[in-house]
Amino acid sequence: MRTERLALLQMQQVCDSVFPVGAFALSNGLETYIQQERLTDGTGLAEYLHAYLTLLPYNELGFFFYAARAKSETELVRLDALAAASRAPREVREGSCRMCARFLKLLPSLGNTSAALRAYAAAVVSGDCHGVYPVALGLYAAAVHAPFSEAAGLYGYSILSAIVTNAVKLVPLGQKDGQRALADSLPALQEAVQEAQGVAPEDLGLCGAGFDIRAMQHETLRARLYMS
Repeated sequence: MRTERLALLQMQQVCDSVFPVGAFALSNGLETYIQQERLTDGTGLAEYLHAYLTLLPYNELGFFFYAARAKSETELVRLDALAAASRAPREVREGSCRMCARFLKLLPSLGNTSAALRAYAAAVVSGDCHGVYPVALGLYAAAVHAPFSEAAGLYGYSILSAIVTNAVKLVPLGQKDGQRALADSLPALQEAVQEAQGVAPEDLGLCGAGFDIRAMQHETLRARLYMS
């Protein structure tokens, strides 16, 4: 039990918004939705979170679980390629790769690594893998022996929290509106974590066309606060 608690604290550390991998600089198309006035209030944010959660099991959370359970380097290389290819918007793909690179660089100094993580880091350096953040995070959960479901919940929460933080700044919204939308999304996050554990391989990378289009349009916005 003590080991499990420590592992969850370690997961909480790397999923924290202040962990220096650069997650705060990415909006994943949210900035475009707001500039186009498609998201203008707390109700719009709640709808955005709901839509994002329907895709989360097939994307970030799905790749997290498959990476955590990976049994071979060959399996991991294929998973990495699929995770990179499924991120159609260039800024989103590059942002995930940058976060992954920073994450892998930080891990040795934390004293938390594994043979699988070291092999993945080496494959990223050699160019055999792209380096995708949810894949690295799944490997980390396995390395510290965190319960996968609880670790995925922490990861999912960090994603939703970042969306809310960005929306509060960009719309702008009151903190109360942001926290209400986040609180209302937590039951759906639990369901997304549960669903992600049983996602079939052929369903990984399920496309959210609206999100992808807004992330692509972000490249040509006249004024931008975020990198994607």
